[in-house]
Amino acid sequence: MITTMYIPYDLLLSKDKYMSIADGLKSVLIEYGFTSERLIRLSRSDLACILGIDEYVAKIIHEAAKEQLHQSYLK
Repeated sequence: MITTMYIPYDLLLSKDKYMSIADGLKSVLIEYGFTSERLIRLSRSDLACILGIDEYVAKIIHEAAKEQLHQSYLK
């Protein structure tokens, strides 16, 4: 049996410490419809291409999303 854990859309919207990126960047991600789960499924280079950002910034976003999901699973 395969179990899928539901990740709420507003997980990305939270102001808590786990999604540690700038609020302006969060807004852009929300505009594009990203959730933390979707962010970690994309490669960093794909994310950089989609958003038109440097791969280093995409790496920061990817790591912040992973950490947020990790913390949400621990709660």
